[in-house]
Amino acid sequence: KILMPPRPATVTDGPQSMAPFDPVTCTVESTSFVRSVISVGSQENVEYQQPRNYHLAFSAVVLCGMLNNFSYCVISGASQDIARQFHAEDQTTILTSVMNVSALAATVISTRILVRFRFYTRIRLVLCMGAVSYTGVALATTMTDKTGFWIAAALSCLSGMAQIFGEVTNLSFLKSFPPQLVGGWGAGTGLAGIFGSLGYIFLRGPLGLSTSWVFALCVPLCLIYWAAFHYLHREATSGVEGRRLARALGGIPPPPPQASPAVYGNDPRELLNPEDSGSLPATLPNIQAAIGASGSIMFNLVAVYCLEYTLWPGLADRETLCAGKVWYTTMWMSYNVGVTLSRCSVSVVRIKRVWLLTLFQLCNVIGWFIEVYTGAIRHAFPDSHGYYIMAVWMVLVGLCGGATYGNCMYLFNTQAGIPEGLRELGVNLGFLMSNIGITAATASFSLLDATIMEKSLLYPDGCPPGI
Repeated sequence: KILMPPRPATVTDGPQSMAPFDPVTCTVESTSFVRSVISVGSQENVEYQQPRNYHLAFSAVVLCGMLNNFSYCVISGASQDIARQFHAEDQTTILTSVMNVSALAATVISTRILVRFRFYTRIRLVLCMGAVSYTGVALATTMTDKTGFWIAAALSCLSGMAQIFGEVTNLSFLKSFPPQLVGGWGAGTGLAGIFGSLGYIFLRGPLGLSTSWVFALCVPLCLIYWAAFHYLHREATSGVEGRRLARALGGIPPPPPQASPAVYGNDPRELLNPEDSGSLPATLPNIQAAIGASGSIMFNLVAVYCLEYTLWPGLADRETLCAGKVWYTTMWMSYNVGVTLSRCSVSVVRIKRVWLLTLFQLCNVIGWFIEVYTGAIRHAFPDSHGYYIMAVWMVLVGLCGGATYGNCMYLFNTQAGIPEGLRELGVNLGFLMSNIGITAATASFSLLDATIMEKSLLYPDGCPPGI
């Protein structure tokens, strides 16, 4: 039996008394953007706020997406370099793993607490966390003992949490605008990986700056992030009131239990009915129904991302252990090139048999494992030229992951047989299980790198000359 949720009342400036925790129901605002971005024709009668300058607003959305993910991408690209600096080569994946673990924790915190605050308040928190993360990693990498590595790992947790807080906030806020504008967010997140990697390579290579200076120079990016969001917030709230103002301001606290309807009836920041978003609560019957209706989509989404994060950072780190310091970051950039291209592909080419993408990604994993242990490609060419082939292969890995994401989101929202009220619940469950899979994949390499994939086993005679 599928039960519809109760209708909430109002939005206030801050937190109120909290309802019993429902981890999926509370994340309605973090995933309802998907329907706007990729569904064919909206099924809701929503009046969007049209920006005065569409191209400027789209650029601001791209900037927000890029700068929100920038710290995560820079730390990911620099993780092997940081590990080498502290002679912790077999612990490279720890930095990425702790960011993914903190992202899971951030999801709970966001849905339990932050969701009750206005969007602008949450973005201020994200900016502060980002600035502290950049500054802290910059200071940690000036240290000479291994304590600096663990401090950098702790501050990477802060970066991972800020990324999730910012993503949930921005994607919820952007529902005020036309769906075409919201598409800029995906482009921005992909560009974060590309420009984050390129920037790190350029600053560390041709300019010869230290890792500490690279992260210190990232701090001013928080001001650009604020300027872009401030512009969009002004566009979303100018000249609107009532329900549209509630959508633009954000915040969904439950009303006090004894509140009189008269107290809230004149509040212009009236909260939207959850039924309008088409999302049902995460009761056990609803979860079972969602899995039954879209379980195959969830499986492929989880499987591909688990395989994808086995390839990067896990196998990519082992493949580039003896390579120049730019190659690990290049693999990260190549992966993001593929992701950026393929996430846009659903608007042109749609794949209903997403299991084919899962199978292809599994073949990639098998191929990379063979390459890591044999070095067939990296040893076949002199002067590290084999790594160019591996970089192209990593683009294919990103293409596969991004295509799976786009097509699974499309199927969640259009596939026949999935009740409308369960579509977003299915997306929530898919994201939750994917994050668990990603965390398990990256964390497993902390063990593998110290055992069966230790450097002395992969390179028993040391690093070969010429690579």
